[in-house]
Amino acid sequence: MQWSKLKKRIEENFADSIKGRIEIFTIAYRRQDEIARSWVVIDGNQEVNFTEFDSWWEQGAYFHELTPTDCLTHKAVNDAERTKGSLYEPGEFSSYDFKIMCFESLNISAHDCIKSEHPLLRVIGVLHRKLGKSKVKEMQEDSHPMVAYFAKFRMQAEAANKKIQVTPTVHLI
Repeated sequence: MQWSKLKKRIEENFADSIKGRIEIFTIAYRRQDEIARSWVVIDGNQEVNFTEFDSWWEQGAYFHELTPTDCLTHKAVNDAERTKGSLYEPGEFSSYDFKIMCFESLNISAHDCIKSEHPLLRVIGVLHRKLGKSKVKEMQEDSHPMVAYFAKFRMQAEAANKKIQVTPTVHLI
């Protein structure tokens, strides 16, 4: 499947409260040894960025150990080694990881996504329209900071969306 079709299918599954506010992208730089980059934009700001270069340079492999592949993988980052305030560590995920998890999310339910061990799959699950607010609220306490961040973003969007929906008043004469 082409990336444009995958992107469209993933973004169509986003909750109504975040549609149009969040976009996913990927690009391959053909003249630079096929290095690719994937990123997520929220309200016009790039929030996450995954590249093969960072993954190889920082972790010594292109794939996270939880990504299904027969290729060389690197270990997950230990929670004790995380940089405080960072959504993810440099090279923790590659563009390959991101695209594989996007494909994977189309084959399973949103509830199965959030039950996954893979943080990228949990992020996609948190943004899915079929995941209820109570489950998203629980995900705000996820052990991976990126999952918790996107859950908080969705909950804030849901709250803002609720305030905008004003019920019409009826005037009795």
